[in-house]
Amino acid sequence: MVSDNLSKIRCDRLLERRQLLDQLGGLAHIAVTNQEWLYMLEEETRHSLSIEGYFASEQELKVILSGRKSAPEILNYYSTARSHYTIALQYHLDRELWLDVSMIRGIHSGLYYDLSRLGGVFRDGPIQIQGAKVRPPATSIEGYVRSFVSLSKQLLQQYPILPAVARLHTLFESIHPFQDGNGRAGRILLNTVLVNQGFPPTIIKGIEKTERDRYYQALEVADIGFHQGFPAAYIPLLAESLEQGNFEPLESLLYEGLRPRLDQWLAAALEQQEPLVELKILAHQLGVKETTLRQWVVRGKLIAVKRGRKLHSHSRLVISANSME
Repeated sequence: MVSDNLSKIRCDRLLERRQLLDQLGGLAHIAVTNQEWLYMLEEETRHSLSIEGYFASEQELKVILSGRKSAPEILNYYSTARSHYTIALQYHLDRELWLDVSMIRGIHSGLYYDLSRLGGVFRDGPIQIQGAKVRPPATSIEGYVRSFVSLSKQLLQQYPILPAVARLHTLFESIHPFQDGNGRAGRILLNTVLVNQGFPPTIIKGIEKTERDRYYQALEVADIGFHQGFPAAYIPLLAESLEQGNFEPLESLLYEGLRPRLDQWLAAALEQQEPLVELKILAHQLGVKETTLRQWVVRGKLIAVKRGRKLHSHSRLVISANSME
């Protein structure tokens, strides 16, 4: 019950912010050339690849993206994420769900561009995930992926965004459809779905060992229904096994990576229409003390972003008490 309440609170906070973003013009106002968007892609690339053992500092990543240093795994991740999020954004604007087998193959193909002929090819035979208890299916992988697509569409209709994407990410990683690169492909797939649903990508932190361990532990309690093996690729059976998991840790992790991105997008969207002001000016406009506004920022009642060394915000970025921390 406590877990259900936490999930509802998080989803309410995200939904209110998403509704405010829609009022400000939605994702259409956050162009893919926007600096916040590009910085977010760089940050996601660094963290997601760190989970897989590919480490790069911010400066090293910029050198790689400029073409002055070769690191194809890193460049391929960035390029694949950027292209798929751009397409997902267009599907969102057209109010269409973009989730199919070809899209999943395309993500994996992008990750292995010029690296392997196995890009986009589902594995054939058993696989063991090092350090994990889950036991992926050994055969009929394409059938499992097709069932994954169908079940994921049901989950997106059945649950609010956080529990839905936590479940579909768990199921994808449990199936482990490719011989390698499932983590990277799964995280881009997760974020492609988020963008398609009108949210920014989340960032699963992975640079520090404690961050990677937290992610793996969250998956382990979420995929517990597949620790003894996989049922047939039949949607009701897959759903039954999936629902045995505890998704609260994974939802919490996804929320922590998503909420700050959503706040940044909100501020960027509003700033395209009206200037943000320093907190002391906003305090005068609202008739409250500046210290009160700083408390609101900490509690999640006010969205504020740094411009230089000072926090800036706007009266339209005040969030209701129902979604406060």
